[in-house]
Amino acid sequence: MTKEHISFEELEFEDIPDPSHLKDCEECRKGYRIFSFLGFQVKAAPRMDPPPFFSQRVARLAKAPMVSFASLFQRVAQQLIPVFVAVALVSSFLLYRVTEAEPVLEEYAAIFFEEPVPEDFSVEDVVDSLGELSVEGLLP
Repeated sequence: MTKEHISFEELEFEDIPDPSHLKDCEECRKGYRIFSFLGFQVKAAPRMDPPPFFSQRVARLAKAPMVSFASLFQRVAQQLIPVFVAVALVSSFLLYRVTEAEPVLEEYAAIFFEEPVPEDFSVEDVVDSLGELSVEGLLP
C-alpha cells in the first residue's frame, strides 16, 4: 500500500477519517474502531474531559503487539530458572552429603558382621522367629 496510515494523534473524536482509506487499510480500520469506541466511552462519562495526549496513547495501544503464549511462557521460564537452579544445587549438595556418609555406614556394617555369632544361636531359632513374625502379621 502506498498511502500512509491515518495519524490518530491529530484527530479529534468528532473527526471522521477518509472512508476510502479505511476500506483499503486493515490496520487503520482497526485503529479507527478502537479510537471511536474509546472516544464514545470518554464522551459518555459524566463531566470528564479526555486526559492530555489521549489520542497518542490510543494510537500507541492500537499499534502494540498482542501478548502471545510464547512470550508468556518465556516470562514464566525466566522466573522459574532460578528455582530450578536452586533445587539442582541443593539436591547435589544433599547427594554429596549422603555419599560422603557411606564409608561410615560401611564401617558399622563391618563391625556388625565381624562380631562372632553367639554359640547358642542356631538356624532353627532364626526360622522359628521368622515364622512367629509371619503369624503375627508383621511379615508377609
